Amino acid sequence: GEPEYGSPDKKHEFGELDPQDKWAGWITAVDADSGKVAWKHKAAAPVMSGVTPTAGGIVFVGDMMGALMALDARSGDVVWQHKLDGAAGGGIITYDAGGKQFVAVASGMTSPIWPSPKTTAKIVVFDVP
Repeated sequence: GEPEYGSPDKKHEFGELDPQDKWAGWITAVDADSGKVAWKHKAAAPVMSGVTPTAGGIVFVGDMMGALMALDARSGDVVWQHKLDGAAGGGIITYDAGGKQFVAVASGMTSPIWPSPKTTAKIVVFDVP
C-alpha cells in the first residue's frame, strides 16, 4: 500500500514547512496532581524521540537535528547535551550494568517531513558519571 497524506499537493504532501529558523520542539512537564504546567523546554528542532524520566531527577530527550539532552526534571533546564550523528527518533533507555549507569539512544532516524542529517542508524551508549 501507499501512505495517504490527505493532501492533493504532491509537492507538499505534509503541508508547507515553516522556515528552518522557526523550527522548534517542545517538551512540557505537567504536575500530575494539579494538572498545571510545571515547565516547558523549547528545543531547536522537533522532538521525535522517546522522553525518558529518571529517578535521579533527569529527563532525557532527543531532537531531529541530533541533539541528545538531559533536562533537570524540576526546572526543564539543560544540564547536559551531546550532538549525535543523526536524528534521535527512537527510544532512550537508562540501565545499570555491573554497578555502572548507562544511557542508550537510537540515532539516525530519517523523516520525509523534517530534513534531518542522513547517517547510518545506530544505538549510541553513554556512561553516566
